[in-house]
Amino acid sequence: MPASSALLAAFVVGIALPGAGLAAEEDVLRVRSSAIAAPCVEAVGQAWEARGGRSVSVETGGLRDRGAWDVLVGSGVELTRALEGGEADVATDVDIATIPWVLHVPSGGDVSALSDLTRSNVEIVMPAGDASYEARRALAEQGVRRVLETTDAARLRSAPVALVPLSLAGPGKLVSVDIPPIRVSAALGMRARHAVDAAAFVSYLGSEDGQQVFATCSAQ
Repeated sequence: MPASSALLAAFVVGIALPGAGLAAEEDVLRVRSSAIAAPCVEAVGQAWEARGGRSVSVETGGLRDRGAWDVLVGSGVELTRALEGGEADVATDVDIATIPWVLHVPSGGDVSALSDLTRSNVEIVMPAGDASYEARRALAEQGVRRVLETTDAARLRSAPVALVPLSLAGPGKLVSVDIPPIRVSAALGMRARHAVDAAAFVSYLGSEDGQQVFATCSAQ
């Protein structure tokens, strides 16, 4: 190959790769999920892809952040605010599942109920955010004062005692608690690039198969 042809070929390859990467990125279904729902949404996305659906990319973050999300998934209160803020399509809101709250005690410990927390000097770690309202109120009613709220998933999983949705619980002892579960919903993003596939994925999330995958998911 002449030197000029080789240089041209190298130049063409050099400019094609970024374009190919961009095309591949735009081809995926972009799902914006709250941290609480993300592990379960990823599990449903894998099942969806196995059925021949468009590849799903789950991004964790606030549902009111502006972006070209195809689908938004989060707790009822989070999605409601996204709907009110014009980030999600109000005509496509679908209830998916509920996630129960649990006490996560990695070392086993002697905590077996919320009432035990009032006798412990251990700091209770829980997720920060609007979805934690009921859990926050339950701790206040028990008189628990040493509470740390965080968005750090690793901190939640490693804390000596954590009050978390089952989706964020790590390995170790789990204790059921009498706190209303988190209701999770989904809707199409207002700037969805793949509206047809997004609608199909939301429908799958709300289907019996999708709900089964979602319900059995855990971060453990």
